[in-house]
This record gives sequence, structure tokens and C-alpha cells, in this order.
Amino acid sequence: MRYCGMCGLALATRPVSGERERRRVSVVFVDLMGFSTLTRGLDPEELRDLADEVLTVVAGVVEDYDGYVDAFRGDGLSAVFGAPHSHPDDPYRAVVAASASLRAIERIGHERGLDLHGRAGVTTGMVVAGAVGSGRVREYTVMGSVVNLASRLEGAARAGSVLVGYDTYEATRHRLTYARVDDLVLAGFPNVTSAYAFVADREREADPYRRLPFVGRTRELAALDSALAQVRERGRASELWLVGEAGSGKTRLMQTFAERVEANTTVVRLATQRLADPTNGGPNWSALAEQLLGVRASDDDRTRAQRAQEQLQRLLPDESRAHRLVLSSLGLVARPAWTRLERRTVDRAALAWRDVLSAVTRSTPGHALVLAVASERYAPHLDAFASLLAESDGPILVVRLSRGRDLPQDAARLSLQPLSTEESLSLLDQVVDPVFRTAARALVEQVGGVPAAIFELARALTITQDTNVSSSLVSLLQTRIDGFEPPARRMLAVAALAGERSWQDLLLEAVPEGRSSLSALRDADVLVSDDDPTLPGQVTYRFRSELLRRAVLHMIPFGERPALHLRIATWLEEHAPLAFSESIAQHFEKGGAIDAAYAHYLAGAAEALADGDRPRSERLYDAITRLDVDAEATVQAALEHAEAALQWQASDVAEDALGRAEAHIDACPPEVAPRLREALSRLRDDLHAARRLPTAEA
Repeated sequence: MRYCGMCGLALATRPVSGERERRRVSVVFVDLMGFSTLTRGLDPEELRDLADEVLTVVAGVVEDYDGYVDAFRGDGLSAVFGAPHSHPDDPYRAVVAASASLRAIERIGHERGLDLHGRAGVTTGMVVAGAVGSGRVREYTVMGSVVNLASRLEGAARAGSVLVGYDTYEATRHRLTYARVDDLVLAGFPNVTSAYAFVADREREADPYRRLPFVGRTRELAALDSALAQVRERGRASELWLVGEAGSGKTRLMQTFAERVEANTTVVRLATQRLADPTNGGPNWSALAEQLLGVRASDDDRTRAQRAQEQLQRLLPDESRAHRLVLSSLGLVARPAWTRLERRTVDRAALAWRDVLSAVTRSTPGHALVLAVASERYAPHLDAFASLLAESDGPILVVRLSRGRDLPQDAARLSLQPLSTEESLSLLDQVVDPVFRTAARALVEQVGGVPAAIFELARALTITQDTNVSSSLVSLLQTRIDGFEPPARRMLAVAALAGERSWQDLLLEAVPEGRSSLSALRDADVLVSDDDPTLPGQVTYRFRSELLRRAVLHMIPFGERPALHLRIATWLEEHAPLAFSESIAQHFEKGGAIDAAYAHYLAGAAEALADGDRPRSERLYDAITRLDVDAEATVQAALEHAEAALQWQASDVAEDALGRAEAHIDACPPEVAPRLREALSRLRDDLHAARRLPTAEA
């Protein structure tokens, strides 16, 4: 659908790309249990509305954790964490999102008087991600056995439980608690007989990093100080977008800013209450009430209403209608019944809360208010309230936390840049055991200066020895690669397949629109120029880290590699000297052009022989033996190998080579067979003479 079937708003375009890549992802399957039986007595329209509500809420939960809803499947859905964009902790996000989805389903059932339960399965592993389909019907999706296993685990899970596979368990067991489940029988997966049922999120119980000293962000803190000073001076509200990818530290920055503001400044945080109000993603008024009115969720309704009324009378004396609107938004009194003429396009509860926030700034001379609005996805009612507040009177700074997608064109923004290497090391030193510090320093630059990635690196380094650390690091590096646009990622793929070195003209020929991408890769210190150019007149590049190059290789689909190898080989064939024959041959071989590979291997072996480099020559002749070429080429290469071996005085090697030639000579075309037999006979005579030579000399 191009437009929402409920509200008519234009829907964001699903990310559809013609390119495919291998990615390490976590796949989630969520399904309702016994839905048909439970809803047997419902009218078809009621049944449709219930299914729509459940799937809308579950999709919202997935999006809250920045996952991607891959497909709706009957009365359930599948989602992906790690494609089309990834985070350092995608397996953790997948499990927690699956658990939150099941709680949301139960909440909807409770509100409707139904015993609704769901179940979920989560797996982690390599998939091929990209567009599938033909013509104009192309959808972004992921494919692989990981997807099928997630579906099987979901089918084996009990009501209200999340069942995860081994790789997901390994990636998250240091943060989540599980109970092992044995004796599973999963169709298509006879070797998978056990899984792990999610029990609890230890990280939610206590964030181990919350009290660590704050590192860096001096520029951003200064910008927030300046924005707050401006609203104080003008006495008018203003809006600022704090932009950064997930894990970049937006929330922690606002917490630190709140701790250092002047005493006459109130800082409050507002997010959506999607799970409580799935139809509109409205603002979480209860959170505002707790922060501004001292209304605690743990108190009974009577105490909450009394406390809220007292504070509202203090802030907005004799404005009973605003009081009633605020109380009704908290569920403490019945909602007012408006007539048709009294309806407005702006939510009246939002207007009342705007008046409350403005009143806070008037409660004390010189008082200012900062409202941090957290909404990582489109939430119309929350956006409307933030815009309403930004246009109001009073020194109010509205800080919108965003990942930077679909911002207004005229938005004032403050972008979070990655931490510097020294700042990243300072942060890492606070959480990594000194035993791992040397290894950690070598990896910090490769995962980038994103705080969440630094913490995930710390976890990867400090978990027990039997854990697959390499997969965690691949996920971290994949997250960094995701930060580049598709042309830059294509360029990285070519550079990674080229080997330890690549060249500017090769990269620009492979990605014609990529000149700015090459600059971005240089600026990000992913590709660095080599001071020792390997080709005359060419700027040579290498990866800053071999680990990062290997992570890029992990993401290139096997099916796309041959074409890229052929592109590299043909470019080298045109631009590189004879010394590159071995490299050219290897690329032709990997690209499937065996005849071209044969010719370059043979040329390289001859050059190595002329240079007196026996190990290299021997290696290249051995490479030829594994090529699937015709009998004539096999015999010709074997004869040249035997001749070279005689020069090295390696009689046994020469004997083996002549044996290969003799074994294939009868299959050669009749017009060339006599010549090859003559050459074979001559070389055998030379071999016999060489073996007699030491005895004669003695």
C-alpha cells in the first residue's frame, strides 16, 4: 500500500535495492496461538479489526527496536534485525523485541476480554539480503536456512515464550537469561534438537554502563548550552533536532546535559506510548505527569488524581477545563464528550499539556524548560505535540531525538559525530579488563567511534572462551560498513576482492558514480593511500585493517563474486605489468575464465623461472594442475613444468610432470600429438641424462 489504510498518510517507501549482499542478521517470527479457535464467535469485521490491531502493534514494537518487518504471514509476521541496516547488538534487539511483542499481544487480549497469546522464534546467522522479484514487483527480503529455522522454532515455542537458536543464545547470553529446551524435533533440521527459551533481560534490571563517566561530546554539549541560552534570551520556544544513528549516544548526551543545566531549568523526556495506545502512537502523558506533577504510576488512582489536581491548580489556577483534559489523558477521569462543532484538528489534551509546560516556565522568574522528545519512527500525534510546543510562548527548548530520516528541510539539527580514537579508547578502558586492552586498542578504529559499538566490542572481548567472538566482531564491522551509501559499499566490495591492494582507477571504473564515495572512505579512514605505489601512475589503496576487509568479504554474495573478479582481472590485464600475472590469473580463475587464467599462470611461471624464483614458479605450475583445461593445454603445461624442474635439478618433480603429460597425450588432437610426443621423449632423455650425471662425475 502507498497510503495507510487507517489514517490515509503516505507510507514510507520500503527499502528496495537491486543489489544483494551477504549479511549476518537475526530473524524473528511472531505468531498468534489458537487465533482461529479463540475468535470463532467474532463477526468477520471484528476478526479483521483484531488481526489488524495485533499486527500493527507487533510491527510497531519491531520498529521501536529498529528492526525491519519483512513480511506479514497470516496471523503473524517475520522481521529482520541486521538488514537493510544493522546495529552492534542486533541479536539482543531481536530477542527483546520478540518478548515485547508477546507482552503486547497479551495486553490487547486483556483489553478485549480474550485469552490472546503469541509465540516467537529467533535465529542468527548469514543470509542473502536484497530485492527479490521481477519487473516492478520487487521487495527487499532475506533468504537462507536461518529464516526457515526461525519459523520452526516459533512453531515449537510454548504460549507466551520466545525460543532462540544456538547462535542467538551465544551472542546474547551475557545479557539475557535463558532456560535450555531439549528433545526438539524440527522439520528439515534433524541436527537441531535443543534451543533456549528467553527468561529475563538482565540488562533491563541494571544497566552496567549507566554510571560510567561521560566521555567526549564537548561540541554537542556546548551547542545544547547555546540553544538553551537563546530560548532564555528570546523568551520563545525553539526546536532542535539531535541526529544520530542508534547507539550513537543521544539519550546519554541528554542525561548528561540535564545533570549540568542550571538549577532554574527543568529537563523532561517524552516518548510514545505505542504499546498502550497502538492506534495512534500518542505521547506518553503518564511520563510527563510523573516528571512534572509528581504523579507516580505505583500509586492508586485516587492518590494520583489528588496529587495531579494539586499541581495543576498551582500551575494553572482556575482553569478547570485544562485540568479535566490532563486528568482524562491520564485515565483518571472520563474523557469529555465533544460535539461535532467543538471538534478540532489539534488534540485538546495536547493543548492542555502545552499549557502545563508553558506554566512551568512561568512558575519561577527566569525558569526555562527542555523537552527531549524521543521518537525513532513516525508517530503522528507525538510529532504534532512537539511542533505545537515549539510554536508556543515561553523559554522552551524542544530537542527532537532522531536517526535523521525524513527530517523537515528547514530543521535546525545537531549531528552526533563518531567519537575520536582517543575518546573511544578512553571509553573502552572503563569497561575492558586490562588483560584485553592491547587487543581492544587494535580493534577500536575498525568498529568506529559509536559508543554502542565500543560497549559491544567490550562484551565480545570479555565473554568466555567458548563463545564465538569472531561472529560478534563481524556484526560490529558490518554496522560500520552500513554507515556508507550503496556506491561506497560497492567500492569496498571491489577493493576487498582485489586483495591487499587496490587502485583508484579500478575503483572508479567499477563504480563510475563513486568519486565522492572514495573521498568518504578516505575521510572515514577505511581506505588509506599506500606510500609505495604498486602500479605506475596509479594511486594505491589498502584497507586500514585486514579485519575490516574480511568483514566486507563476508557481505559479498557468492553469486556476485565471479563478475567482480572478472572486472578486476580485465582491468589488471590492461594496466598491470607482467609481474602481476599471478594475481590476474587468480582473478580470472575465480571469475570462471579458466582459459585466461591458464595463460596468465603459465606466463607468471615462466617469468618466475627467468628471475630464478623457484618457489613462486613451482607454486604457479601447481596452480595450473588444478585447472579444468583441455588435454593439449594440460600436456603443454606439464612439459614446461618438467623443463623448469630439470633446470632446478629436481628430478622427482620432473618425473611427476612428465607422467602427467604422458597420461593425457593420447587425448590431444592428432595434428599436435606428434609434436608433443617428440617433446616428451626429448625431456625424458634429458631426465635420464641428469640422473646419470652425478655417477659419471664421481
